[in-house]
Amino acid sequence: MSMATLYQIGEDGSKAERWELSDEPFLVGRSGLAKISIEDEGVSRRHFLIAREGEDYVIKDLNSRNGTWVDGCRIFEEKLHHNVRIQAGRTQFLFADQLALSATVGKPLSGPHGTQVVYASSKPEQSFPESIAWGEDGGGQPLEAVA
Repeated sequence: MSMATLYQIGEDGSKAERWELSDEPFLVGRSGLAKISIEDEGVSRRHFLIAREGEDYVIKDLNSRNGTWVDGCRIFEEKLHHNVRIQAGRTQFLFADQLALSATVGKPLSGPHGTQVVYASSKPEQSFPESIAWGEDGGGQPLEAVA
């Protein structure tokens, strides 16, 4: 059974808070009754819910005033994937699925046209794990971010 983590992202891009997700539904909002209570006027009292459905986690907007956004798209209900960003009001979160992360460990990854995936090493408490696929054009510019 996979484990997942929800991180609140600070204004400087660092991980400000961390919550382990379980089989129980996870309510996020301004209300003191929410599992994650956020002090952000743009967040509704009951803003969104993350629930387990089988092996997957699903996010559901709870008719929030300003909407719930996943990777820049407004959603009402959406299956969550590893390394997606969630926004509610001015507050941002990162969803990390441990099963997806462990499935990529030890496997060499390559992209289209012979690109190679290079893993950046970092301390987990300072930044998000990230890997970058570099192109063969010699320009040193990343073509795509992969997690």
